[in-house]
Amino acid sequence: MKKLEIATGLGQYKVLLAILGVVGAGLSFEMWKWNQQQHEKYIAEKQKACQQSLDIANQYVENNRILRNIYYAAIAQDTFKAKMNQPGINTDFQADKHYILMYSKSASLIPEQPRYEGSLFRRLSKLTDKRPPEPLMVTGKKLLGNKAEVISACSPVTFTVSLENLYEIAQPIDITPYQPPFSSFY
Repeated sequence: MKKLEIATGLGQYKVLLAILGVVGAGLSFEMWKWNQQQHEKYIAEKQKACQQSLDIANQYVENNRILRNIYYAAIAQDTFKAKMNQPGINTDFQADKHYILMYSKSASLIPEQPRYEGSLFRRLSKLTDKRPPEPLMVTGKKLLGNKAEVISACSPVTFTVSLENLYEIAQPIDITPYQPPFSSFY
């Protein structure tokens, strides 16, 4: 009789362990699924912030004659000579100030590693073919000789860029007086 009670108790114990194992596995799966959703939400927020940084920089470039000329000259693989404001070169570099990162030749916009997951970040971290990458809004952190350490919404860490590729948002105004056609003949 005692052996039967021991066997029955042992069987109940095994059934209880099996039930606990199934419940534990179910909870573990739910936790994994919740963590996966949170991670995807985080990456989507980072992609949105990065795209906004790209759009804002592009707006500044398109709305400023000097920045627009610099960018399109780089696309045409030409140089644009004009007086422009560049932090650390002819204006003061300030930490926590926004600048436009704009390359004049083929380059990767953000470092390859570490980077966020997603096709946008993969594209930005690859070396462009023949054209310079699109402009990006960055925040200056510190000056390192002829380079600057910057942070962007597109990168999880700070990265170093040449001062030649950083531009102030506000550029000198190029005022050319309007002259009607054939005005030199009057």
